[in-house]
Amino acid sequence: MKNLRLIYILLLFASCTKVLDQVPEYTIADENFWQTGNDAESAAVGIYPAIQSIAAQFPLAFDAGSDATTALLINYSPFSTHGIPVDNLIVAAYWQNNYTGIGRANDLLKHVPPMKDSLFAPGRKEQLLGEAHFLRAYFYFNLVKAYGAVPLVLEPYTSFNADFTVPRTSVDSIFKQIIADLKIAEASLPPTFAAAVTTRGRASQGGAKALLAKAYLSIKDYNAAASKAQEVMNSPVYSLVSGSAAYSGMFSTSGKNSTEAIFEIQYVSASAQSNGLYSYYIPANGIPAGLQTGGYQIAPTTKIINAYENGDIRKAAALGFNNATPALPYVNKYTRLTNGTEPDIIALRLADIILVRAEALNNLGQTADAAAALNIIRRRAFGLPTDQPSAHDYPQAGETDLALAIENERFKELAFEGHRFYDLVRTGRAAAVLGITADQTLWPIPLREIGRNPRLVQNNGY
Repeated sequence: MKNLRLIYILLLFASCTKVLDQVPEYTIADENFWQTGNDAESAAVGIYPAIQSIAAQFPLAFDAGSDATTALLINYSPFSTHGIPVDNLIVAAYWQNNYTGIGRANDLLKHVPPMKDSLFAPGRKEQLLGEAHFLRAYFYFNLVKAYGAVPLVLEPYTSFNADFTVPRTSVDSIFKQIIADLKIAEASLPPTFAAAVTTRGRASQGGAKALLAKAYLSIKDYNAAASKAQEVMNSPVYSLVSGSAAYSGMFSTSGKNSTEAIFEIQYVSASAQSNGLYSYYIPANGIPAGLQTGGYQIAPTTKIINAYENGDIRKAAALGFNNATPALPYVNKYTRLTNGTEPDIIALRLADIILVRAEALNNLGQTADAAAALNIIRRRAFGLPTDQPSAHDYPQAGETDLALAIENERFKELAFEGHRFYDLVRTGRAAAVLGITADQTLWPIPLREIGRNPRLVQNNGY
């Protein structure tokens, strides 16, 4: 994906994706594009920069709203205090970036089907369509978690005469579309590609199954969630990494696209395809040699620091401490090297899906199987064989609530990966854990979108 930036620029002039702006700034020149298989390939790759662009919102803003971090400076403090103004620029950017991606996916889904099959290698046309379906589902999953009901746009805007005032579609209908898209993707995409980076970095069959499991869990279809999660677990493509070095390595610049990664957002360096997360998390001094210093805008909470038991290999992967007095804790998962090399962001990984299965099974009353899935993650956390009983298995002394044990395990396992806030919202635990109201579980619809689209209705409480 070395040419993502070039393709991104090309597609700015090749497709109409500005549902946000209401009046498109350009229209598709059909006679100049969508003529060859390479055009379709370029269009598919050109969707991914929209995913890369959301790093400052996901995981950053979602983590700032959780109990794992606290915002120290003004940019993200509204998320930590749950007092987000309707004109917040981060909220507006997340809306725009996801709809940009949806627009590009819609372009491909409209223009590739009528292209001659002879332009593609056998099966490749269907794969490209599956890729667009997966990515559109991914963007809508992002949106529905942040804003609730959002406009459902399934066609690209190719005319200045189109109606750009689209009302919000119910959450149930958005999830139905997400699931429909992912089922197509699951049936169309290959399990692997020629290279590991492509297998982990582009939409794949395993990615579709994993996102389906998470979507089913969100709508409380626990049978489907458990079944789809098991399919991912059964896949020979994925396996949990083992040992402290390999676990920490997943999040390093040298350990990208591990066997545990299912869908990993690819970044390269400070000068090309960077996410810049280090600048928010890393202190300005006292950090290990070779790491880029940052602005320390978001810090881990005492709660997450104390959540890890002695011997838990995940603590060193998630947390660092500088050599100041007193030592400042920092997020260790997104460190940039001083040579500019950038880490990836893992959007979907196997440990997440194993815990999805544990939660789904527990909600079905299958507590023994749920505990077995949970214990896979617990054992790995202490460097133990995942198929053998251990002293760290559930239940520990004082543990009586399996649902809470699964919640706490996700807190530690997926720390700073952007999932915690929605986990608490999804399970109805946000009020008890974060002390927020139901209205504060959603972000506001961006003010500029309300101004541009009179059919949009603001979320309650804003």
